[in-house]
Amino acid sequence: MEEPKKMTSTIQDTTTGVTISTPKRKSWALIFFLSLITLQFTNGIVQSLFFASELATIERIVIFILSVIVVYFTLKGLLWQLKGLYEIKISSNELKLSKLSPLWTRTKIYNLSEVKNIDIKDEAVSEGPTAMLQLLRITDKIKITFSYGYETVTATSGIDLTEAIELKDLIKNKIGLN
Repeated sequence: MEEPKKMTSTIQDTTTGVTISTPKRKSWALIFFLSLITLQFTNGIVQSLFFASELATIERIVIFILSVIVVYFTLKGLLWQLKGLYEIKISSNELKLSKLSPLWTRTKIYNLSEVKNIDIKDEAVSEGPTAMLQLLRITDKIKITFSYGYETVTATSGIDLTEAIELKDLIKNKIGLN
């Protein structure tokens, strides 16, 4: 007998609030592509430092600086794909959305009284370039969004529709939008 699939998100309910953590959905095609770019530009760093004696000093410095910048951004994207995590924290008066990665963290805080209309967006398409990106898991089909003033904010993505419905209900209950 086949076991039922478990929820990818983890929910921690404490006395101060609730925390929902959802891992980033991995795109192996993007991971492979970013790995190749990172290796090539790391090779550029090594070559410019140790094996480019025929180049002028300024050329070596330019190659080194550009390679370091490219390696940083590709490593940032690679680590987001491998270890990225969406985190939603709901406390008594604020909603905190975080994107956590080993190289960087981005956090936004929203006032709970201004959060309205929690919805599930299904952006699945069947043809075109967006469909290919969704097939390769570079972009996500299902997102949980909410209205904040005159802005639509994405709370989390990369989950199934069933999990999105359960998380939407949980968030609505914690915020008090029933």
